[in-house]
Amino acid sequence: MYNPYDHYFQKAKEQGYKARSAFKLEEIQDKFHLIDKNTQTIIDIGCFPWSRMQYTANLLTKLGKKNFKIIGLDIQQLEINIPNVFSYKQDATDHDAVKAILDANNIQQVDFIQSDMAPNTIGTKDVDAMRSFALLEQTLRIYETLLKPNGKFVTKLFMGPGFDEYLMHLKKVFWWKNIKTFKPKSCRKESKEIYVIKI
Repeated sequence: MYNPYDHYFQKAKEQGYKARSAFKLEEIQDKFHLIDKNTQTIIDIGCFPWSRMQYTANLLTKLGKKNFKIIGLDIQQLEINIPNVFSYKQDATDHDAVKAILDANNIQQVDFIQSDMAPNTIGTKDVDAMRSFALLEQTLRIYETLLKPNGKFVTKLFMGPGFDEYLMHLKKVFWWKNIKTFKPKSCRKESKEIYVIKI
């Protein structure tokens, strides 16, 4: 039974996170170690309500990083007050605008991209899945050109018809052995979301 106030909702509230998505990223980090001492620059696509940026900034600080930069992008306006974290009201499908934001922050390419971006869902598995594939495809140029060659990423997709084919497409783009999939325990059981990860 769907419970909007479940364990992870309460845990997020207790630890000061804006949403449960911080724990999804934490589980992914614990398993794949995407962020490390070499991580200096990050893009967060679909950053609202910024819980992942909270988690990432905390982690980088624990790793002893002082001059890191996290650039958050979302179509919603976001006011955030975390050192080294900058948010922009920006549609991530506009590659040139995203590139201009990075240039303004003296960033050519980034070490890590995290994305929880999702389309407007209607509750129909087939349609929601296809919309999520299309949305990632529209932002794929960011991953291909603004991510360093040895950079890593994690992005959300919805399971549904065509998922295996689209995953095969991503494996061809980013090399087979580098692409993994993972569904964190903190995802709601009824959710069709899954995370695609480049290690």
